[in-house]
Amino acid sequence: MTKHIAVLVGSKSQTSVNQRLAKHLQKIAPPSLQLTLVDIGDLPLYDRDLDTQDVPAYTRVRDAIKQADGVIWVTPEHNGSYSAMIKNAIDVISRPAGQSLWIGKPLGLASANASGSNRAVDALRVIASGTYINMPVCPFAGVIGGIFAGAFDDNGELVSEQAKNTLQGFMSAFDEFMAKF
Repeated sequence: MTKHIAVLVGSKSQTSVNQRLAKHLQKIAPPSLQLTLVDIGDLPLYDRDLDTQDVPAYTRVRDAIKQADGVIWVTPEHNGSYSAMIKNAIDVISRPAGQSLWIGKPLGLASANASGSNRAVDALRVIASGTYINMPVCPFAGVIGGIFAGAFDDNGELVSEQAKNTLQGFMSAFDEFMAKF
């Protein structure tokens, strides 16, 4: 049975390596996982006053998460942490209070960042374990760092063998993780 995975990318930039990373994950996903990119770039900043109003972007993204069997968050590292865009989506989907759609959804974490560190991913692990999120997190993260020069070709294809191996390992681990749910 194919599991449907919602992929949220914390960057809207046309030149985003994290957008490229997410598209690469789609290409290498095993047949047991169907990855769908969910656009979060048009989400208004979370405002609880909007919870009682019809906000089409909120509804669209919440519905995508509701229908997903699992989730992957892909984020750049901004100032030593995750992006504001991914945090906004996390907030939108965890609300209104008492109606979080995250609870219990298996989560994978991935990032392409210049520093090569896992700071953004580590910070997201903390968020995922919180009371209103409460998601089981795949222990293997898909982090590629410090390899921007030449990692992707002009067509957005990943050409770095090191990065390919890391992301293939991540997808294999995430597939095994998803099989438990």
